[in-house]
Amino acid sequence: MEILQSLGWTVTSFIFVLGVMIFIHELGHHLMAKYLGIRVDVFSLGFGPRLFGFRMGETDYRVSLLPLGGFVKMRGENYDEDLSGNEEEFLSRPKSHRFAVAIAGPAMNIFLAIVLIAVNYMIGIQVPAHLSQPAVVGYIVSDSPAAEAGIEIGDRVQTVDEVVTPTWEAVQIAIATNPGRTIPVTIERGGTTFERLVTVKEDDRTGAGDIGILPPVFSTITSVVPGPAEEAGLKPGDIIVKARKGDIVLEDLPQILDLIASSQGEPVDFTLQRQDETFEASITPVDIEGKARLGISIAQLTSGETTTEHYGLFAAIAKATERNVQLTGLTFRIIGKLLTGETSIKMMSGPIEIAKFSGQAASAGFQTLVAFMALISLQLGIFNLMPIPILDGGVIALLGIEALMGRDLSLQVKERIFQVGFIFLILLMSIVIFNDISKNI
Repeated sequence: MEILQSLGWTVTSFIFVLGVMIFIHELGHHLMAKYLGIRVDVFSLGFGPRLFGFRMGETDYRVSLLPLGGFVKMRGENYDEDLSGNEEEFLSRPKSHRFAVAIAGPAMNIFLAIVLIAVNYMIGIQVPAHLSQPAVVGYIVSDSPAAEAGIEIGDRVQTVDEVVTPTWEAVQIAIATNPGRTIPVTIERGGTTFERLVTVKEDDRTGAGDIGILPPVFSTITSVVPGPAEEAGLKPGDIIVKARKGDIVLEDLPQILDLIASSQGEPVDFTLQRQDETFEASITPVDIEGKARLGISIAQLTSGETTTEHYGLFAAIAKATERNVQLTGLTFRIIGKLLTGETSIKMMSGPIEIAKFSGQAASAGFQTLVAFMALISLQLGIFNLMPIPILDGGVIALLGIEALMGRDLSLQVKERIFQVGFIFLILLMSIVIFNDISKNI
């Protein structure tokens, strides 16, 4: 029953997120067409057979069976229609009008992304404090690429792949977008600057890059169940500073976990921190579900310190615009790396992943859902501006080509272009759905 409820929540969240994105996109086309006096016969959320709707004026507003998309059907928009030259026909209008209608959909998605992020900034966003801080290495994963390259705790990362990375956020983005590559990383240590070549590890599931460096992290207890740890008074939020058994003293979480697993029936001494208080606890692991355990879950987390970004209306709009410009630049860099093979195709996600993250974002709360919707809206706007036939960007590119040529392409050439675009989109959708399935099995 729990699984069914979770699935229902995920599907509901997905339909809501996608429905809003599609509605805003198609509303852009619709409003611009109406403004220019082009007749709109159908405004549909979804494809396929009509489920329900209403008619207002000459337009049928409907919801259709297949929810993965939507469309605005304008009079005289298909090349095989008999055009009379009437001003209500899309193809009878000047290229400037057709351009305005085509770009209005993506523009509305980009505008929505700015509005949603601005709303979050006006409410106030809690962000991890370390993201805006200098990238000083506080933890190195054992046997990681960073460890193999000789990077040490206390080193400050200045550039990654010749990209200046003044903060942890910039470092994480630069590393994540270079999976599988050997890249130069500039390090500052004790006033000396030098370079290390690091081979970025690719995450098998997401395709993102990782070299195994983190800001200072703490082995934090995230949950406590009935067992030895609960009897010893441990609570969620307690930090394990170190563990001792005889002459062995460990601070690294993987080694601490190995020590616990090998110590059934034997006490392990722990030094723990709770807020500003440090205390000791001697706990004996017992058999829980066939393994030596304490009855706790532990995760490596940053300090948990956050900063609040809160702005008034105009400052929030400016900050939201700046943030979306940054995300747009990052998107195009990733697209470029995908085209050149520098970034794994696994980084592409489709409807299954969007559905999963929609459910997670909705469960996390209003602001998380708003931030996720802003990201999806921006990506949808950017994707539709790609010069791919049958997308808005393809229409815009074709208008540009015809304007440069000083004449329209023949109907046969346009049909072939759109057929190629359709096949390309089918292949692209197949790839992203395959990626989604492989990530979730």
